[in-house]
Amino acid sequence: QVGKQLVEDLIAQHYQEKGEYPNKLAFSLWSLETMRHHGVLESQIMAAMGVKPKWDKNGFLRGTEIIPFSELKRPRIDVVASATGLYRDAFPNVMLTLAKAIEEVAKLKEENNFIFDHSQDLLTNFMKEGKTQEQAQYLSSIRLFSNDSGSYGSGLANTSLASDTWQQDKKLSDLYLSRMGYGFGSDSERWSEKVPGLYEQSLSGTDAVLFSRSSNLYGMNTSDDPFQYFGGMALAIRNIDGSSPGMFISNLR
Repeated sequence: QVGKQLVEDLIAQHYQEKGEYPNKLAFSLWSLETMRHHGVLESQIMAAMGVKPKWDKNGFLRGTEIIPFSELKRPRIDVVASATGLYRDAFPNVMLTLAKAIEEVAKLKEENNFIFDHSQDLLTNFMKEGKTQEQAQYLSSIRLFSNDSGSYGSGLANTSLASDTWQQDKKLSDLYLSRMGYGFGSDSERWSEKVPGLYEQSLSGTDAVLFSRSSNLYGMNTSDDPFQYFGGMALAIRNIDGSSPGMFISNLR
């Protein structure tokens, strides 16, 4: 309920300010944040695309179900999420749940489904590149990305500070995309698959990047992690699209 309210407030605010709904929202997922807030950011991802958790009688999550458009009363917002290496290791079950939910909505042919629309564009692009129908269909639904399995860090921690080694921040953007561009879809057997251009195409068109802070133990400037992940996504989007997305931090303290 908290995650749903937060994302609905953000969508309403965007509509009030821009006169249109956001097309796509990006999320920076951290394992320690999720351990503290118990899935509020993940709930925002689900709510944005119009799905809700499905619980069993013991209160355990057993997948998701699609909220009918008549009940949702707004477009299904496309989502893309970047998970840290620690998140990938700690919460593969959550990533798989989200990936399956995204794939289901990506196949839902209805008006005002931005996920379906973008997936169709991706499918067309992959078919033109020579992918089979099955390959293109699967890749078009991937919205979760992280490091290659066994790798950690976006590469921006030291490189950003070594400002004598670069003149244009495109070098930093390219490094981030190469390190964090491994796809994690609904088929866990194909996880950590690197498909050239997939992460870039998935990030393109993002209106806002969302992050969370759920403790006073660490501040935004305590370590390099906020800028190398949360900032890294915004940096990449600016280099892909030419303009910076909005950046929002859910204050869950």
